[in-house]
Amino acid sequence: MAIHLLSLGVVGVRLLDRILTAQATYPEELADQIIDEINQYLCRAPENEKALLFNLACEIHEALSNRFGRVDSPQARQDVSQMMGLLIYRAKMSAGQGR
Repeated sequence: MAIHLLSLGVVGVRLLDRILTAQATYPEELADQIIDEINQYLCRAPENEKALLFNLACEIHEALSNRFGRVDSPQARQDVSQMMGLLIYRAKMSAGQGR
């Protein structure tokens, strides 16, 4: 399923849960939910994760709104969780963790 999300540990599990269960019909609503989850975790995140999570939060709105019209079907939610893998990779590169 969403191996890249789960590789983030606790925050990845929380993000996957939010993606799959959030009350959202449109991508902007789901993006807000995902960013809310990141923000809730950010204050407790280890220092080496903070840049990655910030970069991920910066990309999520544009990525979802460019790819999806609606996100209220199980397939769309699964696609979002898969797409997060690419966003996590890009966030790691931006945060300098991909080396």
